[in-house]
Amino acid sequence: MNYKDALNAAITDKLTKSQLIELAHALQDRCLLNELDKPELIPLNSYIKDVTSRMDIHHYEMRELNKDVRNVWTYVKDKVSTLSIT
Repeated sequence: MNYKDALNAAITDKLTKSQLIELAHALQDRCLLNELDKPELIPLNSYIKDVTSRMDIHHYEMRELNKDVRNVWTYVKDKVSTLSIT
């Protein structure tokens, strides 16, 4: 069964299971081909907003990581200075 026949098939008629399966496969194949031909792209505004928010998160995390590294460095300096080397 081709797509046009499947699209115009009357479902009020009593269809057998094999006819229903054939109808479903014809419609599904066409839908899959349409998706492959024209993939749905996200709008540019949404893309820019997503990239901006990801970069904001990245910058926040890098600032926090920098604070943690400075705190560890300060902690280690204090501990090393209290060691007595003999």
